[in-house]
Amino acid sequence: MYFQRHSANPILTPRSHVDWEAGAVFNCGATLDDQGRVRLLYRAVARGYRPKPQGRGYDNYISSVGMAVSDDGVHFEPQEEPVLRPEAPWDPWGCEDPRVTRLDLGGRPTWWVTYTAMTEPAFEGHGNRVGLARTHDFRTFHKHGHLLPGVESKNAVLFPELHRGRVVLLHRMMPSIYIAFLPPEFLWEPDPAFWEAYLVRAVDYVLMEPRFPWEEAKIGAGPPPIPTEVGWVLFYHGVDRHRVYRVGVALLDREDPARVLARLPYPLMEPQAPYEREGDVPNVVFPTGAVVRDGTVYLYYGAGDKVCALATAPLEAIVQALRATMR
Repeated sequence: MYFQRHSANPILTPRSHVDWEAGAVFNCGATLDDQGRVRLLYRAVARGYRPKPQGRGYDNYISSVGMAVSDDGVHFEPQEEPVLRPEAPWDPWGCEDPRVTRLDLGGRPTWWVTYTAMTEPAFEGHGNRVGLARTHDFRTFHKHGHLLPGVESKNAVLFPELHRGRVVLLHRMMPSIYIAFLPPEFLWEPDPAFWEAYLVRAVDYVLMEPRFPWEEAKIGAGPPPIPTEVGWVLFYHGVDRHRVYRVGVALLDREDPARVLARLPYPLMEPQAPYEREGDVPNVVFPTGAVVRDGTVYLYYGAGDKVCALATAPLEAIVQALRATMR
C-alpha cells in the first residue's frame, strides 16, 4: 500500500458541545489558502439522528459544512459556526460531502465548493443535486444553487484549470463517473437546455465505469484531480457488493481530460483501522480532499461516516505505479 495512515488519526472528531456537529464530522474537502495553510471543509451532522426502524440509514439526519484550519496539515482548529447551512430551496435537507477547488476566474482568488445539496431527506434515494458555492476569503461563502439543474447526481468536483476555455466537471450518475465541459458562466448561471441535451447523450460522457470486483457496485470522484507532468492524478472511491468503500486512482490525459491513460486494478486503501471499520456506516474510507506539500500527497478522507482522517504518500510513487500500467 502506498498510503500511510497518520498517527494522529482521526484528525477531526465530533465536538459534543457544538450542536451542529455533535453527531459526526467526515468527508472533508481540502485546499491551500494564500498563506499556505490547509483549509478543511467537512460534512457535519447535528446531534439527535437515529437509525431508521426499517431499512438502511438514519432519520433526522441533516448535514452542514464546517471549516477547520491547520498550519501543518495535521492538527486542525475548527470554527465555531458552519460555513454552509441547509436552506430552502437549494438544500433544505442538508449540505453533504464538500470538495474544494481553487479556480481563479476574473483575476480574483476564488475557491469553489461543490457539494451534495439534499432536496429530500438523506437515504431516500432521489434527492441528490450538485450544489455550488464560492468564497474569495474563507470568511464569506456565496451559494449559487444547483450546478446541474434537475439532474440526480453527486460526487462532483471541478478541475483546478480551464481546458480550452471551459470548466471541467466530474460527477457521478449511478454507477459511473461522468465528465462535462462547461462555459465558465455556467458556474453562476446554469443553462437547463445544456443539461437536457447532455442527458440525451449521457453515454458519450462516461469517463469511468466500475471495472474491478472491489468497485463493482459504484465509483465516484474524490478530491480535485492533481496536475502532474504525465497527467491528472484522480483519486476516487469504489464500492463493492458488500458496501465496502475503498480508494482507487486513475491517470487522465492533461491535453484531453476525457481520456483515461491508466487505472490501477487494485485499491490504494481499504478499511483496516477501527475508526474505518466501525462508525455510522462501517467499512468506509471515502477520499474527498488532497493537497501536495513537498512532493507528498496529504489525502483527507471520511472514515466510517463518523470522523475525518489523514493518510500520506509520495506523489511520485503513485505516478510511477500508474505509468507502469501503461506499458
